[in-house]
Amino acid sequence: MYTKFVTETQQYDQNTLNVSTNCVDIIFYNSTAATVFVDGFPVLPGATYTISGNEKEINVSTYKLSFGAGNTGIVYVTRKKYV
Repeated sequence: MYTKFVTETQQYDQNTLNVSTNCVDIIFYNSTAATVFVDGFPVLPGATYTISGNEKEINVSTYKLSFGAGNTGIVYVTRKKYV
């Protein structure tokens, strides 16, 4: 038997400072020309930051986004949720 899941991707910019999870895995992709910080963890331009859980776990954290130089940019966030 297979475990079913869905993924969803959303775009966040400097106007969105908090990202809620309610998922098992979350990936932050920095498409900005400057470093973005996820709860203080630096994500370089073009890089990803992944936080993974185990099957049947749900991450309920809220992560704070901080944009580096110029305080502008876009971060794509992909969540994996079991159904």
